[in-house]
Amino acid sequence: MASDMTTGECAWQHDVLDVIDARSSTRKFAEVEVTDEQRQAVLHAASRAPSAGAMMMYSIIDIRQQETLDRLSVLCDNQPFIAKAPWALVFVVDYCKWIDLFEHVGCLSEEFAAEHGCEPRSTCGLGDLAIAAQDAIIAAQNAVIAAEAVGLGSCYIGDIVESAEEVAELLGLPAHTIPLSMVVLGVPHKERPATPHPVENLVMFERYRRADAATMDAQVAEMDAMFRPHATEAGARVTDIYTRKHTSAFMAEMNRSMECWLRNWRGEGLNADA
Repeated sequence: MASDMTTGECAWQHDVLDVIDARSSTRKFAEVEVTDEQRQAVLHAASRAPSAGAMMMYSIIDIRQQETLDRLSVLCDNQPFIAKAPWALVFVVDYCKWIDLFEHVGCLSEEFAAEHGCEPRSTCGLGDLAIAAQDAIIAAQNAVIAAEAVGLGSCYIGDIVESAEEVAELLGLPAHTIPLSMVVLGVPHKERPATPHPVENLVMFERYRRADAATMDAQVAEMDAMFRPHATEAGARVTDIYTRKHTSAFMAEMNRSMECWLRNWRGEGLNADA
């Protein structure tokens, strides 16, 4: 937002808001190369994301090789369009590099602990994960918006957390890391209309409020209206989510894999019996 220092008035930068409003997920890409300039702009935008203490508790794995994209398309719940994307970025929640840095400069030694009055700690907990995960996802969203601004479409792939053991091997992920999200990018095959997003029961003032029956009825009606022509009866969108996602085999695998990743984050190994 630009401001006039003499009047105190602000002028909204509508171009940024327009990019956010126009963006929708892209799952079909044109056979057009992503330019070096586009890649640089996207990665620079990711690096400019807010970060707790400027620790940058994430790493970005830049994937361009077809063999890796092919394998990821299988491991991420068998989605062929991933293999047809020219570029993918995996946003890894990463405390490994901080553990390495602590050791590198001597923070983990008994002498350091005695001198500074602290206990040595070379493990990661859920508090560390909470702030590192925020770092990673903010960076990913910066990348997605920048991609839209430079003519690239994108799609988040949450399924990157599935198949934990195989993904860890494919990407060489060590302890204290989790591949929290992946984004595939490329020039869109065609212009995409913006996808409507539900807004009922989204913003709550001052504190959390459970929805009453009238609010839930409004949510159901809004979602059904957006889900047409598939919504043939009231609640069709909710039941679709329940049967197709909430109770799905891929969600069961995602939950299993996340237990593995949490063990990996703590440095306990991916496997329960490791």
